[in-house]
Order: sequence, then C-alpha cells, then structure tokens
Amino acid sequence: MTHRYRVGYSYRDLTSTRRESGDEFLNWLNQPDGPQSQPNTIGATGGIRPKRFTNPNLKLPKEFENIPAAIILTTTNISQQYHNPWEDLIDYSTGQIIYWGDAKYEEARRDKKYSDFKGNKVLLKVNELLLRQDRKLVPPILHFSRNRKGYVQFSGLCVLERIETSWFEDKGRPITNLRCILSILDLEEVETDWLHSRASAVRAEEIDSKSPPVWKEYLRGTTKKLFVWSPKMRSTKEQMPPTQSREAVILSQIIKMGPRNFEKFCSNLLQEVATKTNVQHRIKETRYVRDGGFDFYGRLIFPEPLQYEIEFKGEAKKFGEKNGVTPKDVSRLVARLQRGEYGIFITTSFYTQSAQEEVFKDGYPVRLFSGGDIVNLLKSLGKISDGKINQEWFERTCNSN
Repeated sequence: MTHRYRVGYSYRDLTSTRRESGDEFLNWLNQPDGPQSQPNTIGATGGIRPKRFTNPNLKLPKEFENIPAAIILTTTNISQQYHNPWEDLIDYSTGQIIYWGDAKYEEARRDKKYSDFKGNKVLLKVNELLLRQDRKLVPPILHFSRNRKGYVQFSGLCVLERIETSWFEDKGRPITNLRCILSILDLEEVETDWLHSRASAVRAEEIDSKSPPVWKEYLRGTTKKLFVWSPKMRSTKEQMPPTQSREAVILSQIIKMGPRNFEKFCSNLLQEVATKTNVQHRIKETRYVRDGGFDFYGRLIFPEPLQYEIEFKGEAKKFGEKNGVTPKDVSRLVARLQRGEYGIFITTSFYTQSAQEEVFKDGYPVRLFSGGDIVNLLKSLGKISDGKINQEWFERTCNSN
C-alpha cells in the first residue's frame, strides 16, 4: 500500500523500536522493500536517519558504497529527553532549510571530530558526490519538523546544496559541526512507493524508475525550488514567535536589553548578515542623542558583475511583545530618507496593519524586520545554540563602540 507525505501536513509519530499500529512516520518509512529484500529499518531516534539499499543483488561502483537510498532528517522544536544544542531554520519563502549536523560535546570522547559522528558521515559522503558533480545516485532527503508531541510535520522533498563547517556552542563548550544548506524542491507530496522502490532496486538504472518529474529534472542538473508566495501584509502571529516557544525565550533575551545596546545589537547583526553573504559593507551607529531621526546608517556594495552600491538608514525600536510599531514610528524613518536611499526598520515587536500599509501601499523603500525575523536571522547566522544566543558574541555585540 502506498502512502503520501504532503508538505505542511502532520503525521502520527509513535517513535519506538517496535512497529506500532497507527504510526505514520517510522511504519511508513520502514515498510519492507520487496519480496527479495530484507526489511529496511530506519532508526527510532536521531535527527539524521539513512534508509539503506536492501537488495543483496544490487551492485554499485565502489565510490557509491555507504550512500543511502534516502535520508530522513528531523528538526525537534519541543522539549525532549535528548540534548539538542542546535537550531535549524526552515524558510518556505526562499525554499531553503538550514540544518545542523549531529556533532555534539562529549566529555568521554575528546578525540571525536565532527566528521566522526554517524549522521555527519552520511551527509559528508553525499557532499562528495556533489563536489564531483555526480548526481545520479544522490539520495533524496525528506525533512520533518516535530512541533508537538506525537506528531511530525512534513517540510518537503529536499536536496543538499552545500555543506559548511561552523563553530557553535554546546553546553558552554565550543565545537565544530556541519551547517547544511538544503533546497526544498517544488513538489506537493512524496509517495513512499518511490522510496521503497529506490531501496529495493536490483540494478542501478532501476533506482529512479519511479521518481517524480522534479527529481528527474534535478538529476539532469536543474534544481526547481519551492517558493511559497505570501502577501506582504503579515498578521501579528506571523511576525512573532509562538508564546512559550524556544524562539520566544530567545526574543525575551533581546527585549531585556537597554535601548542603546539594542541599537548596537541591530547594527552588528546587519554587519554579520553582510559578511555572511560576502557583501562589502560600512555600517555605523549614530549618536544616542540628536541622532537625526535614525539609529544607524551605512552602505552595501555588491560584488562584480553588479558593482552596485546601496545607501541606507535604519531605525531600531525595542518594544514589548504587545506593543506594535505604528505608522507614526515608520513615518519618522521615511521622512529622513533622501533620494536613492533605503530604509531598514528593526523591532523586537510587530508592525500594525496600518504601519505596513504606510510602507507597502505608498511604495516606500523600507524593509521591516519583526521580532520573529530577528530570531530567524540569528538562526541563519549560527548565533543560537542550546536555545540561547551565543553569550560571548552577544556580550561583544552589546559592548562594541
């Protein structure tokens, strides 16, 4: 019997080493792959779980040894028994997922490197194929988020774009881990029959005989990404992290900052973003008093072949979670913009509907960052670990001149 995972839908997850009736996660993925194969078992725990090729008659070239038929990734956003120091980011507006590997601090294994962890080994092996520009046996990746107990939500069919190594903090200790950039493919649903067909294939040329068109396009060199269109106007719920979530705790840490430190924080956050995207930049804070109506300003210089410069002014407003930014607040920044300049408004709160209308309907060149956007920026920059902002970076940011 075939099953389908649809993007955005939730499925029952009765995580166990046994096959429990009603489980729509491991049961569907662990289905036997055919009469001549052994049952393909995916581990009951772990964020990175390979689904192996199971047919003993399948002969693959040596360079494809240990490449799985598929990879299942999970991001857990709720409290759990196992220590999870990293924060993943799922962004449907860009069709991208930033996923951390499974390295962690282990006192008893001081010689263990990030490349020695089980899940990281699998991802690095796949990355080797990509570096050789060899896609024919690259495994599909299915990503799920665990946002509530007993369920997983399907994020989509993904492919690995690239891997970076990055430092992060685990239990107060610095450690290196993989930072994986995934692209979500433009596919509404994935049939489990395709995954089982891949795993039970007898010959290499049969592996993708049942693959969906978007996957065949990927194998030919075209990555058709999922782009979720959303209106510019956003509700308060869309701008702020859920109450009592880990993201809300992170945001509360920022809200506790003094106004001047928040301005420094915003300026340094933008510098980190520009550096991460290889954009030349010059960003400075204004004086705390008589600042001319804005809090920071600067210039972004895009590299060749664009060689384009953008001047901007920015406003940083630290509000409580229940106080929204009004048209009056936005108008203050708009009034200070000169011809050809852009505006950046950053707040720990949200923008009222009338404030958004002030910007969008009149076509002002102003980018609005809400409290939820701040948290997502910190995640994308790798500045969050174990549900907290990297303390050393945070203090250095607030104390900068």
